[in-house]
Amino acid sequence: MSEPAVESYLAEITARLPGPARTRTGIVAELRSGLLDATDAYRSAGLPPAQAAQAAIGEFGASGQVADGFLAEIAARQARRLSVTLLAAGPLVGLLWITAATASHLGTHLALPWQWPDLSPALRAGIHLVPALIVAAACAGLLAVAATGHLTRWLPVRPRSAPTAALIAGSSAAGTDAIMLSLLALELATAPGKLSPLPVALAAMASLVRLTLAARATRRCLATRATLA
Repeated sequence: MSEPAVESYLAEITARLPGPARTRTGIVAELRSGLLDATDAYRSAGLPPAQAAQAAIGEFGASGQVADGFLAEIAARQARRLSVTLLAAGPLVGLLWITAATASHLGTHLALPWQWPDLSPALRAGIHLVPALIVAAACAGLLAVAATGHLTRWLPVRPRSAPTAALIAGSSAAGTDAIMLSLLALELATAPGKLSPLPVALAAMASLVRLTLAARATRRCLATRATLA
């Protein structure tokens, strides 16, 4: 049975840890196991339960220092999860938009998308950014995965490298989705009859889901990155 002092100590650490609950739960579970083992060892040496718990806590160190020691690991986990998700979802979202454009016969515009006469200047400029954003998201995502994988065994990787790369990947993916959804909104307003409902709905839903999840995960990465030295 865990001592109250151990649970209070773990609660202090949990309150200091950023990131999703699942990540914090895993880290705290590992700490609890280690603390209980250390407490049992001190009890076997003859200390009363309360003193054994305090000795184990003293062995681990101040709660703030212990929590800070996990910040880089949490940031790396967040960056890797976001990057892997974006790299996996990217081809699917792109394929859905290509299918929607083909099924909707958008080629009847007789011009490339950025040459359509009914585009606003802002949207026209945004469409030009889409290829660059796609490349940036892919490259940054691969860099984040590399910075949290086996590459760290041979190359020095700073704690902020992976979160920074993941932020670029997430922001680029979200920007791409925002532009595509804006273009769709324009088509719905000017020529809704040209759009094929089901493929367009699937592509829009995929982009909206990715945009929402990427924005949320990017904010988390940004908050965790800010805690790193």
